[in-house]
Amino acid sequence: MSPGGSASRWRDLTVAIELPPAAFGAAVDVDDLLSEPDLHFATGAPTSRLVLMPRLGTFSRLVLEWETLPEIGIFSATSWPADTFTTAEIARLETWMRDVASVCHAHRDRVRATAERAVRDASSGLDRSEPSTVGAGDATGHVVSAHVGTRAAGPTPGARYPIVDVTGPVGAPSDPSVRELRFVDRATGTELGRRFTAHDDAESAFEPLADGVTRDDLADWYDEHIVREVLFDDVWQVCVHLLAGLEAPADVVYFS
Repeated sequence: MSPGGSASRWRDLTVAIELPPAAFGAAVDVDDLLSEPDLHFATGAPTSRLVLMPRLGTFSRLVLEWETLPEIGIFSATSWPADTFTTAEIARLETWMRDVASVCHAHRDRVRATAERAVRDASSGLDRSEPSTVGAGDATGHVVSAHVGTRAAGPTPGARYPIVDVTGPVGAPSDPSVRELRFVDRATGTELGRRFTAHDDAESAFEPLADGVTRDDLADWYDEHIVREVLFDDVWQVCVHLLAGLEAPADVVYFS
């Protein structure tokens, strides 16, 4: 019942990404300061964060953190050597990052939905992920495509449970000291098993709940879940780069 052979095959997933009108066409204001930049956006409670490594191979890290609005967030910059950027150049990068953060913050749900769609389409065996509707409520948006490399597997041919999703517990966990994951058959919603991990222990326990499901099956499905999480993070970062007017990061792009 383990994932099919495509789990070990590096493949191209073409992801269509709908960008809002507010997305930057290009990072023209700071383009001369960037060289293969790496941009990361994380959102959550209570703090959201935008992190920029502006130049490949240098020890520069610019961070903007905020709780409510990025416009009033706290900015910090570290560089080695210290003269990598002038004070005026740091100020330019800060202004640009605040503008980018505002766009990412406003469209964080769109970014999340795109990454979730890409994972679902890849695990369904598709090589292309497209939005079901384009321009809904945002007629001036536009769609671009990115090629993301992944080892996410499609349905397992001939398996009783071709696609298994891994989710969190329904409702409050029965034991707050234990992290619980559920294995669910996508086609029927049947719960197939669970994985338990104590917060203070690296050991995990698998509990099969359906006939014919073994602990080895659950372990295989969990490994595939990790592959999907990597794909989610990669698509998320691609969206952030494109929102900022940057090229997709080279380390997640598919090369044949």
